[in-house]
Amino acid sequence: MDFYTERLEPMLRKTAKMIEETPAMQSILHGTMTPEQYKYYYLQDYQYLLDYTRVWSTALGKCDDFQDMKLMLTIINDVVEAIDYYRDHWAKTVGVTPEDMDNVIMGEGKRSYTAYLSHIAHTCDAAGMACAVFPCGIMYTFFAEDLLSQCTLEKDNTYREWLEYFATDHYKQEAANKKEVIRRLCNDLPENQLRKLELIVATSCNYEIWQWTDAYWNNTTWPLDEIFPAK
Repeated sequence: MDFYTERLEPMLRKTAKMIEETPAMQSILHGTMTPEQYKYYYLQDYQYLLDYTRVWSTALGKCDDFQDMKLMLTIINDVVEAIDYYRDHWAKTVGVTPEDMDNVIMGEGKRSYTAYLSHIAHTCDAAGMACAVFPCGIMYTFFAEDLLSQCTLEKDNTYREWLEYFATDHYKQEAANKKEVIRRLCNDLPENQLRKLELIVATSCNYEIWQWTDAYWNNTTWPLDEIFPAK
């Protein structure tokens, strides 16, 4: 039994299809997302990636097998490289500085998502942690796979470039590494544990949907945002 192919991929593809139909994703596909909406997405996602990296790092610390540790380390290095790319290339594209990125307050929806990931990191083993952060890295390959053929934007358009990034060989290899971790950690587990892992993945999938149906479209933040001190 291949846990990813048989149990997780159908969940992730169904989630990706729902996200692809949201106004936020459609506005990226057609180039109509406003600069402020895109800036919000970009800054919030940057903050998310920091916690995302921390969960992968905690999962590495709970691995017993050296090969699992090596593969986890490759994934962590890839994410750190992506964060550097955010801080350089995308920061210039969006028109923000690294200081802007570091000082932004994570919105309530994103904070709820990362709080869930932190909960899993403190209560589960490496398999549970890998499953919690798994949907994000895989579904973006589906976005590119499903939407690029529909995209009529010019080659140098920011939103087209965003989609094309997830179709690169490098990003596809990152996704393949994550799938391999899931297979190594989960394929031989008993059914009762697999069902618990499916629950973790399903929860993360629904958090992903909420980001696209609300936060990235409405730029949702806290009710009294003004009381947060500067970082």
